[in-house]
Amino acid sequence: MNLLMVGAGSASWQMRGVQLGAALGARVTSRPTMDDWRWADLVVLIKGAGMHWARTAHLARVPIVWDALDFWRQPDENGLAERYARQQLTDMVTAIRPVLTIGATEAMAEACDGICLSHHGRIGVQPTPARDEIRVIGYDGSPLYLNLWEDAIRSICREREWTFVVNPPDLSATDVLIALRWGRWDGWMCREWKSGVKAVNAIVAGRPLITQDSASWREVQPCGTVIEQPEELAAALDAWIPLEARSAVVAHSQARAAEFRVEAIAARYQRILQSLRIEAVAC
Repeated sequence: MNLLMVGAGSASWQMRGVQLGAALGARVTSRPTMDDWRWADLVVLIKGAGMHWARTAHLARVPIVWDALDFWRQPDENGLAERYARQQLTDMVTAIRPVLTIGATEAMAEACDGICLSHHGRIGVQPTPARDEIRVIGYDGSPLYLNLWEDAIRSICREREWTFVVNPPDLSATDVLIALRWGRWDGWMCREWKSGVKAVNAIVAGRPLITQDSASWREVQPCGTVIEQPEELAAALDAWIPLEARSAVVAHSQARAAEFRVEAIAARYQRILQSLRIEAVAC
């Protein structure tokens, strides 16, 4: 199968397009040419590329898989109520007309009658032994999302003489990971449809995760603590001070990390795409 993957952007495109595409042996581009469309048997349009390139794909008679991810405008549409969020997703599927929509969570896949494909973890990261004492609290993502959470995190770290690191280059160099959102960066779609990449990375790094309730938390099931208010943060972090607790997380992660390697996710993706082709031939 000649697989074309089209998208643009930074982090999600690098993981879902460039890295996963390489593992799948796909042709990956942000600007497909007529040669690309003539070559392709199937195109995966990632996130905003769905609306941008759907008409071209249909004119080229190339079936579309839409990897929706966090397709909505952020932060402007983060606050949409469930009813309107579901309608927007339905409207976009109708407009794009994919043969399959990939959801970032099982909850999202259910909403669009699609299939969930988990993110793979950060390449090269693996569970490492827990340190005797907590020294580093890590957050992987834009600090804008933290908003008021950041003040609470930094205050607690000062009191305990810990270091707070935003976007640590090595997740294994942290002791506890944070994944929290506030205000206009939070909302129903963020909770239910945002990919579980931070939960997955916590698993592959073997580190506990402090986070809010979400579909990705419930589905991926990393080791950690769920909180909703800044006043809960200190107790949540202190619960992971014992070495035994953090060592148990490492053991749990060593048993699960392989399922989130890029090769494992690519193999599952390949089976999904091949089943589409089999169905098309059978028809």
